[in-house]
Amino acid sequence: MQLPDSASRRRFIAADATVVAIFVLIGRNEHNSSSQIVGYLATVAPFLMAIAVAWSIPVVRRSPITPTSGLIVWVSIVILGMTFRRVIFDGGTATPFVVVATIFNGVFLLGWRLFASSRARRPDRGMPLG
Repeated sequence: MQLPDSASRRRFIAADATVVAIFVLIGRNEHNSSSQIVGYLATVAPFLMAIAVAWSIPVVRRSPITPTSGLIVWVSIVILGMTFRRVIFDGGTATPFVVVATIFNGVFLLGWRLFASSRARRPDRGMPLG
């Protein structure tokens, strides 16, 4: 298997960050949270920090589109993101929020990896990893 180059890795990290950014945007919009950029950044920051931690793990950097990497990023976002949100940002971690975050991020973090890995296996539409 070919290792991803740094440009591909950045795109994959951006895909994870986009999933989280969209989740936060939808959630803030659904709950009529103020549209202030500071509030949005305070909400998304703990989850982006969790992505950074997950991407520091060698298996995620080495094989970013595998289910294992997806699970690591997903679990990191849920566990670390919620912990950072509660401890560092003094944000809420109500059970319904955790459940919705777990489901939404799981579906989309694993979903884009499933899509990318299926395209990488197709000789006519392979995703360049190197």
